[in-house]
Amino acid sequence: MEREMLRQFMQLYNNQDVLSNLINSGLNSRYSNSELHCIEAIGKLERPNGVQLATLLSMTRGAVTKLAKRLLQDGLIERYALSDNKKEIYYRLTAIGEALFKEHEVAHTKWEERDIAFLSSVPIKEQQVVLEFLQKFNNYLQAKIQEESL
Repeated sequence: MEREMLRQFMQLYNNQDVLSNLINSGLNSRYSNSELHCIEAIGKLERPNGVQLATLLSMTRGAVTKLAKRLLQDGLIERYALSDNKKEIYYRLTAIGEALFKEHEVAHTKWEERDIAFLSSVPIKEQQVVLEFLQKFNNYLQAKIQEESL
């Protein structure tokens, strides 16, 4: 049973990835989901820094640094510091990054509408069981991320 559940999760991830690639052609297809979610986070947070991004994206700071490096190289984001605190580094979107952010927002809305239509067809009791399981599994994975980050 456990291996079948893991196989179903893997198939779910793969199907979501394939579907995302089919729907998100053009500029979006050049970037991974992690990179797009980093763009999204930078676009939504008021003054994002590495710690905030790592927390929001459930990633290590090292992983966020690698993402930011690629996005900086591609001219999607830029780094800056406040005039009264040169130690703290923040990120913001460039005009190209802002265009990608908006493109991603449209795709994200389509994804939500598509999958909520399916989830609405699932009885509430089944949704509650699945939701509780997913919360437990995500908490387990978050704890493993913390362990691996030490």
